[in-house]
Amino acid sequence: AAPTDDVLDVLLDLYKQNALSMGEINHLLVDIFDAGTDTTSSTFEWVMAELIRNPEMMAKAQDEIEQVLGKERQIQESDVTKLPYLQAIIKETLRLHPPTVFLLPRKADTNVELYGYIIPKDAQILVNLWAIGRDPKAWINPNKFSPE
Repeated sequence: AAPTDDVLDVLLDLYKQNALSMGEINHLLVDIFDAGTDTTSSTFEWVMAELIRNPEMMAKAQDEIEQVLGKERQIQESDVTKLPYLQAIIKETLRLHPPTVFLLPRKADTNVELYGYIIPKDAQILVNLWAIGRDPKAWINPNKFSPE
């Protein structure tokens, strides 16, 4: 694969090499599309649920949007940097309700000691986002939605 190849280029190369069938490629592309769509819609649903449960936060976000954009204009991607409270709401939602429990698996490159445990070279490592986002050692009131 060339450095400029995208996912589709790589999949088509694999098809030409008879490494994947067109059905397998179709299945992979549907999985990729579904994964991206599902995580986005799930996060948006959690944002809405948290704002419905916290009307004062919804009002604060609405005020910020109206002050920055006015009442008639729709938010554009370029506007997000001007909306720090809205950004905080999204980040807090991702902390409390990550779209996936674990990050993609990693592999240890070398033997490493971590908190007195030996992680052997080539061991599969899973990072638990859900546990990190609710760790009372890292967060005050870890189960409370608090974008502030």
